[in-house]
Amino acid sequence: MLPRKDINSTGPTVAVQHGTAWPTSLLSLDEASLWRKAGAVVMLFGVLWWVYGRAMGSPLVFDDAPSVEQNPSLVRLWPLLGADGQPGPLNPPKDLPTSGRPLVNLSLALNYHFGGLNPAGYHAFNLAVHLLAAMLLGLIVQRLLRLECFGGRFAGASGPLAFLAALLWAVHPLNTETVVYITQRTELMVGLFYLATLYGSLRYWGAASAAGRRTWLILTTLACLAGMACKEVMVTAPLLVLLFQRTFATGSFRQALRKSWPLYAGLAGSWLLLLALNIDRPRGASAGFHLEVTPLAWWCTQAQVLWRYLKLVVWPWPLSIHYPLVYLTFASAWPWLLATALLAIGVLILLWRRQPAGYVGAWVLLILSPTFFVPIVTEVMAERRMYLPLAALITLAVAGGYWAVQWTWTKVAVPRAVPRTKERWRVVDGRILAVVGSAALTLALACCLLDIHRLAAYQDGITLWKDTIETQPGDGVAHNNLGHVLSKADRFQEAKEQFQEALKINPKDAAAHGNLGLMLMQSDELQPAIEQFRQALQLDSDYSEAGSNLGVALMRLDRTQEAIDQLCKTLRNDPYCAAAHSNLGVALGNMGRTQEAMKQFQLAEQLNPLDANTYFYLALANSQLNHSAAAQAAAQKAAELARSQGQTALAQKIAAWLLNYQGGPRPERKDR
Repeated sequence: MLPRKDINSTGPTVAVQHGTAWPTSLLSLDEASLWRKAGAVVMLFGVLWWVYGRAMGSPLVFDDAPSVEQNPSLVRLWPLLGADGQPGPLNPPKDLPTSGRPLVNLSLALNYHFGGLNPAGYHAFNLAVHLLAAMLLGLIVQRLLRLECFGGRFAGASGPLAFLAALLWAVHPLNTETVVYITQRTELMVGLFYLATLYGSLRYWGAASAAGRRTWLILTTLACLAGMACKEVMVTAPLLVLLFQRTFATGSFRQALRKSWPLYAGLAGSWLLLLALNIDRPRGASAGFHLEVTPLAWWCTQAQVLWRYLKLVVWPWPLSIHYPLVYLTFASAWPWLLATALLAIGVLILLWRRQPAGYVGAWVLLILSPTFFVPIVTEVMAERRMYLPLAALITLAVAGGYWAVQWTWTKVAVPRAVPRTKERWRVVDGRILAVVGSAALTLALACCLLDIHRLAAYQDGITLWKDTIETQPGDGVAHNNLGHVLSKADRFQEAKEQFQEALKINPKDAAAHGNLGLMLMQSDELQPAIEQFRQALQLDSDYSEAGSNLGVALMRLDRTQEAIDQLCKTLRNDPYCAAAHSNLGVALGNMGRTQEAMKQFQLAEQLNPLDANTYFYLALANSQLNHSAAAQAAAQKAAELARSQGQTALAQKIAAWLLNYQGGPRPERKDR
C-alpha cells in the first residue's frame, strides 16, 4: 500500500481561484527535458511497432464483418447523419458494435474512404490510438507521482516510473485483442478520451491563470463528450475525476465540488449526450435485462469473471477472443460473490482513508460496472474490458514496487544514523531505479514475446478460431465461427463437423443451424439445407439471414413462387435485410418481372452498398432493360468491390461478362 500525507503537509503551494491548491511541482516538470520526452515517445513507438507492426495485414475477423464489411454507413462521408435508407457515418444502423457510438463509426468511415477494405489502414489507426493513450497515461502518472501527498517519495523518479508504467501497459498481452481486433477501437478510443479527461482535469486544477483554466475546462469537456460518443463506459469518467480530487487533494466531495464546480458541470453535462445516443437502445438485441439471462444469473457470473480478469492481469495466458456463454447460479457462485463483496468493502475502506490503492480499486470496479450490471448476452467475458482498468493496476504495481524496494533499501542499506528525510530518499533514487527499471524492462520484454506469440493467432479466421477452441473447447460460438470460415474456404466437410459440434454443445443455437444450412446449400445438399434453415427460424423467427437463405434454396429447387413468398415474409419481419431484397430481386427476375426486380436490387444497394453481388444483379437487370451505361457502371462497381474483398472468382466472372457485354455493337464516336 502506498503511503500518503496531507496534500499541504510539505512544500509550497499556489492558490488557484475556482480550482484547488496544488503544489507548484505539478505546474513544472522541468526535470525531464523535451529531448528526453521525445526519446521516450520514440522508444514507445518503436517497441509497439516491433510487436504490432507484424499484424498490419491481419484480416478482418468476427464482428469486423457487420462493423466494416456490411456497414452501409461507411461508404460516404457526407451527409454525416444521412437519410432514410442511406445512413451517414454518424448514424450507423441498429445492433452493430458501433451503434450508438458515432465517433467510432466515423473513424471507420474515414478508413474506408481512404483505403477501402484494406485492413492495414484500420490496424494503423488502432495502433496510433493505443500509442497516444499510452503517452497520456505516462503524463498522468508523472504528474500524479509528483503530488505533495506522497511526501516527495517519488519526485526524483516520477519521469522514469511514468515511462515504465506506460510501457508495461502498452505491451501487456491482455491488450492484444483491443489493439489488433479492428472493431475494438471502441475500447481504444474511449480509453484515449477517458485518459484525456483525467489529464485535462489535472491541467485545469494546476492552471496558473484564468485563461489557462478556461482553456483546459473547454478541452476537458470536449474530451469527455468525445468519449461519450465512443462507448458507454465513459459514463463513469466524471465520477472518477471527482474521486481523484477528493482522494489526492481536498479530502471531501463537498470541497472538490465547491472549488471545481465549473469542471464538474461540464463533465456531468456530457451525460446528456450519452443519454441521447442510447435512449432508443441501439444495441437492444444483445444488451439489456429484457433478454434471456436473469439479473441474478448475470451478476453471479460477473463475480467470477472479475477474478478471472485479475488472474489474467498477473498471468495473461491463455487468452481468447471469445469465452463460453455459461451462466452461474447463486449456489455455484457464492464463493466468488463473497470474495467480490470483501474486495468492494476493502476498496471502500481504503477510499475513506484516502489511500491511493483505494482509488485504483475504485477505478477498476467503476469502469467495469456497466458490464457488471447490464447483461451483454453475446459475451459474458471480454479481455478488452480490462483495457482501462489495467492501466491503473500497472501504475499501482510500478509505483508500489518502487516504494517497496525503496523501503527495503533504506531499512537495510542506508545507515540508521541518516535521518529519514526526503533527501534520504533522493540519495538512493538512482540505485532503486536501476533495480526497478531492470525488473520492469525484463517483464516488458517477456510481454512483447507473449504478444508476438498471441498475434500469430490473428493470421486468419481459421487460425484464430482454432486457437479459441484449443483454450475454450466448450465454446459453441467458437465452433460455429470456425465452421463459418472453413465453409468460406470451401472446406465443407470440416465446416460441417464444426457446426455439428456447435449444435452438440447447444442444440438451440439458431446461428449454427443457419450456418450449417448455408454450408449444405453450397454443397448442393438443398433439402437438408432447407430443413436447417427452418429449424433456425423456429428457434429465432427474426433470423433474417436464415429466411433469406431459405428463399435461395427454394429457388434452386425451382420452387420460385415459394421462394418469393418466403422472402416477402422475411422482409415483413425485417424490411432492412439487404440480402432478402437482393434475393427477392433474383427470384422476380427469374419470373421475367425485371422492373420489380430492379426495385429490389436498388433497395438492397441502399441498405448494403458494399455487396458486389447486388451490383452485378443491377448490371444484369439494366442490361435486360437496355440501360447500357447503367449496366456497365454497375458491373464495374461490382468488379471493384469483389477484387477489394478478395472474391477472386466473382471478380473474374464479372470481368468476363463485362468484356462480352462491351464487345457488342457500339455507336461510332465523333472525333473530339
